[in-house]
Amino acid sequence: MDSSTRRRRRAVRTVVAGVGVSLLLTGCGFDMQTLQQYTPAHGVNVDLEAGEAKRQLKVRNLLVVSDESGEGYLSASIVSPVADELVKVEGIAHKSDNSEGGALTVSGSPVKLEPNRLVVLTDPEPAYTVSGADLQPGLTVDLVLTFASGLEAATTAPVMSSEDPIYATVSPKA
Repeated sequence: MDSSTRRRRRAVRTVVAGVGVSLLLTGCGFDMQTLQQYTPAHGVNVDLEAGEAKRQLKVRNLLVVSDESGEGYLSASIVSPVADELVKVEGIAHKSDNSEGGALTVSGSPVKLEPNRLVVLTDPEPAYTVSGADLQPGLTVDLVLTFASGLEAATTAPVMSSEDPIYATVSPKA
């Protein structure tokens, strides 16, 4: 076998190996985190079908902001495609071992939702205050938001610290 044949075979093997490696490496980024949709917020999102057209009532960035004494407020933004009203909020705190803690005391007045208008539950003042013996920053709560139309949004939401600078302008002490 002459040297030119060997060089050609070596070149073919190198090209085939290069193509194989490039095919393997192109799949490495398939499920990258940047390809996943997410909300860059601390709270959780809930979508509910509302009205005859079954359009989405959207609750965004739902969370509780609390101090160490278990006193806090509910924070969220809500957009409804139809006129509705947030009439009741109930919840249960979770303990640090994630077991069920005590019931939350949630007080506040109903919040009117106009069609396709953003309502922020902390603007200008918190609409709902929340308290409970087991309510602690860094843990979670199970919340049920009840609307006049009969819709209910049930979810687990985080409890954030009122000491966090993000929540400094609206706090249980304000």
